[in-house]
Amino acid sequence: MRRVAWALLSATLLRAESPQVKRGAEIFRTTCSVAYCHGANGTAGRAPQLTGRAFKAGDVFALVMYGRAGTSMPGFAKQLKSEDVEAVAQYVVSLSGPAPAEAAKPGAREIPASVREGKALFFDAVRMGGCGKCHELEERGSAVGTDLSTLAPERFRNLRAIPATRIVTAKPADEEPFPGLIVEQSADTVRVHDLSSSLPVLRTFQPAQVHITPGGAWSHADAVQNYSDAELEAISGYLVWLVQTKP
Repeated sequence: MRRVAWALLSATLLRAESPQVKRGAEIFRTTCSVAYCHGANGTAGRAPQLTGRAFKAGDVFALVMYGRAGTSMPGFAKQLKSEDVEAVAQYVVSLSGPAPAEAAKPGAREIPASVREGKALFFDAVRMGGCGKCHELEERGSAVGTDLSTLAPERFRNLRAIPATRIVTAKPADEEPFPGLIVEQSADTVRVHDLSSSLPVLRTFQPAQVHITPGGAWSHADAVQNYSDAELEAISGYLVWLVQTKP
């Protein structure tokens, strides 16, 4: 019995350390772990928890590729290559095991009542994660766009007018162009966040497969169009409080 248990544990550890699982973890973090969906490391969110459950890689692969009708689970066949979907499937399988217990985060700051509304709106699940689907703050959200905690408070005065200085247009072979944010551009690999989807998707190409040009049909005003002026003012208050009180 001990030998069987050790063999299973060893297989799990090897799988968790494999390059494919690491790749799947990166794609999951930027595509599936937003506040609206499965949460960081598959532990929380509006969608079902993934940790502590037994999955088959083939079932997860099909679900990620084609989605599930009648639910908010979309398919990613048009945004992700099959090998990237397979990497995500292997990562989700690696999450099997007891779900981690919730623990209070050391050094967590008490948020004033006056800015709680802004924080709730920033990570609003009704808006598919709200601002959190592109920005990570306080270990929530997705690190797609700029780290807002590094900006000066005056940058948050008008959240509709923030310039989109890093936007590019990516034109894959045999596909329509899409606005994106470059993650990596080397002699071997181009990785770019596809901003044409309701949730940003991290896509990987060989340099010959995609043409990148500066600028694109994306604006921050469009990204926050579902917020009212009063709601954006509340979010601004949260962001100002966050940067002014950071350690």
